[in-house]
Amino acid sequence: MKNLIQKLSNFYHHKDIGFNRSTHHSSIKAPFFHLSMYPKRFSAILFIIFSALLLVSADDSPPIPASDATKDELSSAFFDRLETPSSPKSITFDLFTPELDTAFTSADGKTAVLWLALRDDYGRLLATEPGLALAKQTEEGWQILLPGDPDWDEAFTSLPKGFLPLEHSPAPKNLPDDATSVKGPLSGYYLPYAAGTKHWLEGSISHFQYIPELGYPSCTAEFCRYAYDFTDSWLFPLLASKSGTVYAFRDSCPNGNTACTNYIVLYNATDQTYQIYLHLAYNTIPDKLTKGAAVQRGQYIGDIDDTGYSTSQHVHFMVTNSVWVGGDGYYWGRSIDIRFADVAINNGIPRTCYEVTNFPIYDGATECLGNKADPRNPANDWYVSGNIGAFPPTGTLTRPAANEIVNAGLNQLIDVTATASDDVRVKALSLVAKVNGQWVEIGPKVTPSTTLSQYDWDVDLCKAGPFNGALEVALRVWDYEGNVTSALSPRTILVDHACPPPTSQLTSTTDFDSTAVLLNWDASSKGAGLGSFELQWRIEPGTWDPANTITIAGNQRSTWFAGQPGSTYAFRLRALDINGQPEAWPANDAAEIFATLPATCTADTFEPDDVSLDAKELSFGQQAQRNLCGVADPDWFRVQFVEENDYMVRVASLNGGAAVKISVYADNGVTLLASTQSPGIGQNAQVIFPAMAGFYRIKVEPLVPNLMGTNAIYGITVSEGHVVYLPVVKR
Repeated sequence: MKNLIQKLSNFYHHKDIGFNRSTHHSSIKAPFFHLSMYPKRFSAILFIIFSALLLVSADDSPPIPASDATKDELSSAFFDRLETPSSPKSITFDLFTPELDTAFTSADGKTAVLWLALRDDYGRLLATEPGLALAKQTEEGWQILLPGDPDWDEAFTSLPKGFLPLEHSPAPKNLPDDATSVKGPLSGYYLPYAAGTKHWLEGSISHFQYIPELGYPSCTAEFCRYAYDFTDSWLFPLLASKSGTVYAFRDSCPNGNTACTNYIVLYNATDQTYQIYLHLAYNTIPDKLTKGAAVQRGQYIGDIDDTGYSTSQHVHFMVTNSVWVGGDGYYWGRSIDIRFADVAINNGIPRTCYEVTNFPIYDGATECLGNKADPRNPANDWYVSGNIGAFPPTGTLTRPAANEIVNAGLNQLIDVTATASDDVRVKALSLVAKVNGQWVEIGPKVTPSTTLSQYDWDVDLCKAGPFNGALEVALRVWDYEGNVTSALSPRTILVDHACPPPTSQLTSTTDFDSTAVLLNWDASSKGAGLGSFELQWRIEPGTWDPANTITIAGNQRSTWFAGQPGSTYAFRLRALDINGQPEAWPANDAAEIFATLPATCTADTFEPDDVSLDAKELSFGQQAQRNLCGVADPDWFRVQFVEENDYMVRVASLNGGAAVKISVYADNGVTLLASTQSPGIGQNAQVIFPAMAGFYRIKVEPLVPNLMGTNAIYGITVSEGHVVYLPVVKR
């Protein structure tokens, strides 16, 4: 009776009698069959069929899944067989390790069929149809038979009916009337998943390669020459590779069930061909896809899984010009040559790198996507689809409105609302903005938490960029099957500083016995980036004056300040971002730090040297050190050059923010030959000039008159100068 029920179930799955799909995916889909639906003559025919099924031989009993203990015995016997000297070995053992996927035994327990899975050297379990090995129970235990063994053919053909999947069963002797002849490759097919998404090609011609030690082929070239297995680490959705109508389907098999295959078959009247998609997931074929329903290319037809004759989740896809039913009740046929419009290599034929490097070349397909030297590298064989969804999602951005002024403020958030819908379901939404001519996602991807089409979320505009001014925004929507919109309902909004203003804080002064102090601070950009700082100073007691403002580059965290001897100064600082948005000054006009400058200094021991006649001798190539004391203190030096050459005078700031002006004179101290000055407080200065042999005088004085101090020390060195002339290129 169990066998009878199975055969009746297969009979219903032809869908030519009648099949009522549940309108809710939460319930199990079951065939609806009642004699009252049909004429009496047809009812009589059904009665005859029913009676005939009662006479089915016990030899047709379906295989029994092996117990765990039996599987362990079969696995051990299989690996013992592989270790025998007579077992063939090939390059596949360098890249693949076989393992027992599942096993079935006959009712009498004397025969077993082993499904063999392969694991590659990266640890991945191949997602494809398994290889087969047979086993017979003997007095010594299980005897393993592999393809090519002397007893293989006899054992294979004598297996009880129902033991073999369609992949290993012969084609019917009399094919259905719809069988036609197809000449040449057929075009217009696309990879069976959404445009822009990519999935791993597990195999194509590997289906029928002769590797007996691994139980291959998994099906013959007659059936699988143009069959393709696509997989991924998740149960990805399938889209129709080409348009057609629903010819047959089933998605009532539980996921992972080895004895039941979910499938959908689409018929294309123009080509008179059938697209077969195998191993689908439970309850994922849309309810509207009943027999005869029109299906557009790119329309969602279900999810992949691991149902039926399969080692791991994948879709087995092929096109045939005739179909028949067998195995556990799924459809099969001889694959015919098709070409994928979105596969750029091999004239539209996808191949794995392992296939083109280890197997014969078929149909001129010699290329793969990846590194042929490492054919099983996980980065290889990812094929990006160009199969644009037939029913992409739609949506409308309702807020922010066009020309709305968006002031993100200190919380940086703006409110976004939208509506979205899809024929299957919306998977995510996001706000996009046009940046440098490209639409980019800003803010989070919002995933639906209810079945409502209204969405409301916040976007941290500052995280996306330091926007300020006009900004074009739009809505992007993803649907379940992988389709994604570009930019829906675009509009321009006006952003009043996406990021909050930066912050800064003067920390302390680095004090010397000098009227120059080094001011230090910390700063935070708050997202927009630091553009500059404004430092204000005042003499105490006093008031702030915008004229007493120093502008400092945004990458600095310190600066020198030189003031009047004996005075006390107050300082405050504010930061400006790259959009010019300023930080607020400290509240209540408060100062952040104070510095009191020395009123006097102790001169160096080389004084007097304030006039040309008091110039001190300077040794060529050796550094002499002096301080700047007191106000506007000049120091004179005399140096001798022994030959005509270019010479350099360099003054280094050694302490206390020393910074100078340099003047080079003839020996008379009047004729000016060259001059320069430090670019700022605490910075060096140098000048290069040509000179004849003889004596010269050098005057060094403070960069600003009030720069003085016992520790305002500089070092002066005279050496040969080297002038480099760069070539001038005229265009």
